[in-house]
Amino acid sequence: MVSEQKKRTIDTGLGILLISIIGARIGYILINLSYFRNNLSLIPQFWLGGLTGPGALIGAGLAFLGIHLIWKKSIADLADDFLPLLGSVVVAIWLTGWGAGIGYGPPTEAWFGIPVRDIFGFIENRWPLPIIGAVLSAGWIASIILFPFKRRNNKPGLRAILGTTGIVLINGVISLSRVNPAPQLWGIRGETWFTLVLIVISVAYFLSRREKKSNEKTTS
Repeated sequence: MVSEQKKRTIDTGLGILLISIIGARIGYILINLSYFRNNLSLIPQFWLGGLTGPGALIGAGLAFLGIHLIWKKSIADLADDFLPLLGSVVVAIWLTGWGAGIGYGPPTEAWFGIPVRDIFGFIENRWPLPIIGAVLSAGWIASIILFPFKRRNNKPGLRAILGTTGIVLINGVISLSRVNPAPQLWGIRGETWFTLVLIVISVAYFLSRREKKSNEKTTS
């Protein structure tokens, strides 16, 4: 029989998945707000396509915060426990984007081109950005989960921070090759700005940890 702890973990994972999808949908709606203002009936129809990785990450973060308040378990431990779920959601978003015709790259006649539908419904061979994103994301999360960290370096939340940072960086780099229409600020796409902000936060986190370790060694 499945233990109560495992049942609770499964139910929690499903809850995080649901909130992540809602966050991914809200993020897409906000990015394309002018379109959805005139098509309100399409807002809940996420199965037609329209999910964003940044929105999913924000949704997952809010879910972790809520679970932390209910379970009284540290957010760092929760993030480590559900890191595989994050990888699964990101891969699903990449593949959904491929089928829905969002986040596509430039046309190409090279052998590596794949048929992609654009927002106008035309299908032509393009750079395989969705496949690259899905493969790199899955590979990165798997490597972080399987990597044998030394016990002294395996701090709670470390795997989650490394995994999330890698996912964000992959999304940001790939976004530089996207040609689908998207809102921009100073000539830079929204997801690229999101990537830069999260990378700065991650760097600040690691620098603060390093400074803390240095202070502990000096004190001892």
